[in-house]
Amino acid sequence: MVTKQNEPATPVKPGRLAVSAALGTLNENYYQALANAKGEGKPVVWITSMAPIEMVYAFDGIPFFPENYAALCSSRKVAAEFCQAAEARGYSQDLCAYALCTFGFIFEKRGAFGDEVPPAPDILLATEGACATHPKWWEALQRHYNCPLFIVDAAYTVDSETLPEHHKAYYAAQLRELASFMEEHTGRKFDMDRLREVVALSDRASELWDEIDELRKAIPTPISQIDVFTCLFALVTLRGTKEAVVFYEELRDEVKQRVDNGIGFVPNERFRLIWDLFPIYHNMRLLNYFAEFGAAFVTDLYGNAFSGRLDVSDPFDSLAERYLSFFIRAGAWGKAEIYKKRAREYHVDGIVFHFNRCCRCFTSEQPDIGNILREELGISGLMFEANMVDPRGYDDIQVKARIESFIEMLEAKKYPKQKGG
Repeated sequence: MVTKQNEPATPVKPGRLAVSAALGTLNENYYQALANAKGEGKPVVWITSMAPIEMVYAFDGIPFFPENYAALCSSRKVAAEFCQAAEARGYSQDLCAYALCTFGFIFEKRGAFGDEVPPAPDILLATEGACATHPKWWEALQRHYNCPLFIVDAAYTVDSETLPEHHKAYYAAQLRELASFMEEHTGRKFDMDRLREVVALSDRASELWDEIDELRKAIPTPISQIDVFTCLFALVTLRGTKEAVVFYEELRDEVKQRVDNGIGFVPNERFRLIWDLFPIYHNMRLLNYFAEFGAAFVTDLYGNAFSGRLDVSDPFDSLAERYLSFFIRAGAWGKAEIYKKRAREYHVDGIVFHFNRCCRCFTSEQPDIGNILREELGISGLMFEANMVDPRGYDDIQVKARIESFIEMLEAKKYPKQKGG
């Protein structure tokens, strides 16, 4: 039977990242800027994930991601009541929990911080490039708030490594339309130099994130998966700002210092794992339960969906290529190929699939990906079901029992007992 690491002289993980304080300040400053936006005459743009946030900052707007806010509500233990409030108004429990939670806090007129709620949108910006739910979700928001809506259409590309030129040209043309749309509804003139400035900052933040991701190859890996998910805030919400660049420079330097000094998240690292897709925001500590058995998550693809290099010389085409090329659009085979490459480079022993109950469009591919990794690389997999935002129906005891069985399987495979031992 596998036992937990419990030697007093060797803690399971090092202390919190020093940059965590800077992350807290970023969060506070962002939400304060969001609260002040109306008074300062800045447009508030409610935006979906994988919509071109750079266009919002190019018009000096304040982007608000309901998905990110739903995650915050979940971590602050108020998401379940918001989801229930949405269900009471006729929305199905099978709907994306991000959307359910959003409708709930709108109806309840309360938010993650109590009675304070995010300001109503001046503009709604969505894309179907990441999720088919987004357009209908944003159309419902438009009916509620009666404000302008722009949906960026995105042709589906099964092989994200060979992007058809006509797909890119179509997307870039829509970005030019979006610039005119933003001019009309913000009263501000589009400035290409300003967009180039934002694109350069977005590119730099992505470059730094990629450097941090590369440092996770070190043995032992220097940063926890919880830190990766929480530090993703700046790449999601502040991409295209100087604040994001400064934060990731600090984070990169601290992670590199850990690598240079051989400091790992799990000092006695025994197993190296991949985490697939969404965090469980209402129980992020579950990620650290693996560490009690010497297992560390060394890579994931979820965070990399929000990075992507850009070219300031041609912002529209560059943004089009970036937003049409992230891994979620690769299909099961394409994702498996990415994971196979990472499994080799990051010396992976196993993969953990969070089978997200409210996002079947992405998690339905997980069994196929797991089979490919097992058959071609001999990588073991664990799959368990949960909901990224809504804690109802989650059984922590059952999930932990499955984790323990998974660790035992990894133990038997990687550290078989010697005959006669």
